[in-house]
Amino acid sequence: MVMISSVRVVIFFSAVTLGLVSLFTGLVLYFWPHGPRSGQLIIMGLNKTGWSDLHVYFSMLALLVIVVHLILNWKSIKLYVKCLKEI
Repeated sequence: MVMISSVRVVIFFSAVTLGLVSLFTGLVLYFWPHGPRSGQLIIMGLNKTGWSDLHVYFSMLALLVIVVHLILNWKSIKLYVKCLKEI
């Protein structure tokens, strides 16, 4: 029982952390300058392609962890939906 709870905690915090990293990389890309030679700009050691790759990888990992989180908590989700239907 303790093992399952600790796995759920790790999955939850992993999802939050990966989501925040994905948000940060997305904001960096959103505010990246546009125009000629903007891809040559280096921010924190990475160019635009590097930031884009990080964004994609962290987003995919976040989605994977969220799917695992939903699978582990499926019984609770069904109970929540059942309670919401009764309201």
